Amino acid sequence: MGKIIVAPETLDHSFIPEKLPTRENIRSELFLKIRQFFSQSSGKGFKGIHISGSVGSGKTVLSRRVAADLKTVFRENLIICYVNCRFSKRVYRVLAQIASQISSSLPQRGLSKDEFLELIFLATKERAQRLLIILDEIDSLFWGNEGEKATDMLYSLSRYLEKTTFSNFFVATISISRTEEFIFSWLDPATRASFIHEKKHLEAYGPGELVEILRYRAKLAFRNGTISEESLSYLANFVANQAWGNARTAIDLLRLAGEIAEHKNEDVVRPEHIRLAIKEYALIPALDMEKLIGLGRHKLILLLATILALKNSNRSYVTRTMVQEYYRELCAEYGEEPRKTTQIWRYLREIEYELSGIVEVTVSGKNQRGRSTRISINVPLDTLEKNIVKILKKIPSGLG
Repeated sequence: MGKIIVAPETLDHSFIPEKLPTRENIRSELFLKIRQFFSQSSGKGFKGIHISGSVGSGKTVLSRRVAADLKTVFRENLIICYVNCRFSKRVYRVLAQIASQISSSLPQRGLSKDEFLELIFLATKERAQRLLIILDEIDSLFWGNEGEKATDMLYSLSRYLEKTTFSNFFVATISISRTEEFIFSWLDPATRASFIHEKKHLEAYGPGELVEILRYRAKLAFRNGTISEESLSYLANFVANQAWGNARTAIDLLRLAGEIAEHKNEDVVRPEHIRLAIKEYALIPALDMEKLIGLGRHKLILLLATILALKNSNRSYVTRTMVQEYYRELCAEYGEEPRKTTQIWRYLREIEYELSGIVEVTVSGKNQRGRSTRISINVPLDTLEKNIVKILKKIPSGLG
């Protein structure tokens, strides 16, 4: 058996892929707008674009992919600077980082904001006619006592060219925040009008979008044929439902699942490897024995039937019909009278509520003929099975 993960670097947070599944339209739109701005034959100017979206919605990778696209067009005639403001925390550190990326010979301290800006623009003009600055997590500059300084810096950055004699020189910024409210909460009208000319909001990824992203990353990172659509779909649905559609979390779990499969000397990433990755990533609360005991004997039997159905089918989810086959056998084994279908449905919903995040119950094909109830479990099945069997031995028949 060979390695499953053959290109681990493609699963790093810092990796900028050639394609952005589900974001290609906005990638093209931003690229064309900035390219058009940079392609002016004369004059000077500033353009500011702001991207907002929740954690893991693809803001950073989108901005850096657009920057890389622009670099292939303008080459040495474009300087790109990227700063994560959350790490910098102070305005002068942001300016110092921009300066260091333009020229290693520029001073890193001891300058005022205006002196930093002057050096940044002069050093850029010596090398290129275009400057693109990406200010990631820009809202973090406003959390402490830096708000007024940050506002002043953004205003000065956007208006600086107006007081120079530069010609054929263009500056663009892509600023990034988690919410669009940042613009109106922290920036005064003058700064807002000067610094931000266009806004784009990225919605959180849904299950279908996450499947596309994971399929693409798996193709880049994994040996061909080592992860199924079933596993990808399970992972995507879990992240959409339990981790707010965070693509970074999805990619981290994909990597972890691959590593777990390799460690077990298996050549395919199965749903159980994803369950183990979820446990290691600590996205689901630790299994609470008191909650399991509180389910009562009959719900535990139904949960155990679900585990057996999942293990024997090796799938990410099972239907209520599949579970009921094991359920009837277990009822006979544990001396219980099987409940009717309507009661089983009620039990499943109660289990989902009482073990929130651990058990998920969904209805496929809602409002259509042939719809089915799908049940999935997001913790390692062996551990859960052992705990349930242990509890069932202690709960007398007829209780729960």
